[in-house]
Formats: sequence, structure tokens, C-alpha cells
Amino acid sequence: MFLIIALICIIYHSAAADTQEVQESQQYYRISMVSSHENPGSPALFVHGESPVWDPELQSLYFVDVRDSNVHRLDYVSGKIYTKHINYGEVNVVSLVASSHRLLIAVRSSLYLLDWAIAGDAALRLLTTVDVGLPDNVISEGKPDAEGRFWTGTRGPQTGDDVVPDKATFYSVEQERFTQPRIQLRPVSVSNGIVWSLNNTVLYYIDSPTQKIEAFDFDLQRGDLSGRRTVIDITTIGYEDAIPYGMTIDSSGNLWIALMFGGTVLHVDPDTRQLVFGYKLPVSRVTSVCWGGPNLDELFVTTARDNLDAAAEPLGGAIFTIRGTGSRGVEPHTFRFDNADFY
Repeated sequence: MFLIIALICIIYHSAAADTQEVQESQQYYRISMVSSHENPGSPALFVHGESPVWDPELQSLYFVDVRDSNVHRLDYVSGKIYTKHINYGEVNVVSLVASSHRLLIAVRSSLYLLDWAIAGDAALRLLTTVDVGLPDNVISEGKPDAEGRFWTGTRGPQTGDDVVPDKATFYSVEQERFTQPRIQLRPVSVSNGIVWSLNNTVLYYIDSPTQKIEAFDFDLQRGDLSGRRTVIDITTIGYEDAIPYGMTIDSSGNLWIALMFGGTVLHVDPDTRQLVFGYKLPVSRVTSVCWGGPNLDELFVTTARDNLDAAAEPLGGAIFTIRGTGSRGVEPHTFRFDNADFY
């Protein structure tokens, strides 16, 4: 088992309790934090954790620290955290590449292949750049679909926590035309939460400032979107001050959504458009989620502490795991780029 420290358990919407189990609506679950292998008694803290993705082959969790421009790999068995610093600027996304030891990462508004084994800037190979001519825009989210296309979106200029609305775009990138990203939606404000239904006929998507989780009919072969509609508006279920961010799906087709400024992970049934459960964390800035672990039944949750008083939220920036949810995930899709190791 990788190194963790147990979190003092919290009852959803209640005070902390001195136990490691939580009960709400007859549901028990356990929340822990990833510790540093150098200091097992303390949580590993990052400025702005994002984009967690589970690598089933390496039994590792990849994620980024946006503000420190780092890509991290947590080895599940040893608990060791390996770090690759990127000198080019803000790193928002990391994704697996099919049949390759390289990774796909987003640095500011560009996509690169990253070779972990190579030192320095030589580790990066530029694929493409989006939002050309908009130097203050950055890629905010990205994931591959089942055909290996990479879907990625940007956010507009940001000052503190505020983003200029309607200045960004949602794209798809595929190998055959990787230097010419295809515009899928424009304008958007902050692309987040990209995930597909289990049968690949629906794309779920979040433009964070709308406070909505939306769905599109999805043509897997053509990569086309249609039939835009709202799955759930979080302001109607008691989260008026929160913003939906990262999102994943479980093996039953339910959505799991990180709430920035809401300190919660939502479990939502997209078919009934109902909230199943809310998992409260002891931090306000919950950024993203993914399933991992040997059985894909552990929910990894990234958080942030940028623009926060550390004394007010000492656990901000920790990587949490939620176990005992009764759910499990599915393996992530990978970006298809033939001969990526030799590009």
C-alpha cells in the first residue's frame, strides 16, 4: 500500500469526529491523504493539484501542480512521489499516450509530448498550440476519447480567482491533423470536466462559470457533438457559491464532480439528473477527481491552496483518497499518436 495518513473523519454536513469511518444516509466511507515518502507523518501539499490520471500499467497516479509547473507521479506501492519540472510555464494537464512511455501535457496554450527519462527542455516535443494570438489564454482541461482523439479546452485571461468570460474555446485534436485543432465550441469561459458515457454516445462537459454539467450527443467515429442540454445545475441543489471543476465517471455510468469553492465531491446520476451523495472534504478548493488503485475503487481527489491563507486551510493542496463509496471506475482512455516515442 502506498503511504497515507488517515484523516480525522468528518460527517457530511456535520462536525469532525474522532473516528476513521463516516456515516451519512447509511453510507460508510473513509477519507485519507497522500503523505510524502520523505515525511510519512505529514500530508504532501501542492499549490494547485490538477488533472489526476491513473496509469494501470505502472500502478501510479499522475497529476500536475499548475502553479509550480510540475508533473508528478505517485507510485502506489512505494508511496514515492517523482517530480518533473517544466520550465515553459503553467502546466494544467497530463494524459497517457497509447503504446508509449511518453505523456501528453499541456503547458500554457500548447500540447507537448513529455519523455520523463530525458532531462531538461529536451524532454518536450511540441505538438500544437491553440488560441493563437491570445497570449493570456491557457489550456484548462483535456482528456482523450475512446478513439484516441484529445479533447481540450482553454480558459480566458485570469486575475486572482476571476476569469474574463467567453474568451476561450473547446477543441479536439487528432493525429491525422494534430497541427490543426478542430473547434468544437466557441465561446466558452473555462473548459473543465470532460468525460464520456460508458457506451461513448454522450460527452459530458463543464464550462465552470455556468455552474452546470452539460451533455452532448457524441458521434465517436466522426468526433461530432450535437444536442446540447443540461444534466444538472449545481445552484439548484444547494451549491450556489461553488463552481464545478474536474469530473470522472464510474462503472455504473454515474458522474463524480469536484466543486471548487464548495469543498465537496458530488456523486450524480446523469440519467435521473439527481444528486446521489456529496462527499465533504476539509478544504474549499477541490479541483479534480479520478479513480485509481489496483481495483479502481479508490477516488483520488486533487485540491488547491493558491490565494488562500494557509492557517485557515492547512490541508489545502493535499491529495485525498475516498474509499468505501461502493463504486469503482473504468480505465482511462489514451491519446493515439503512432510512434510517439520517436516523434
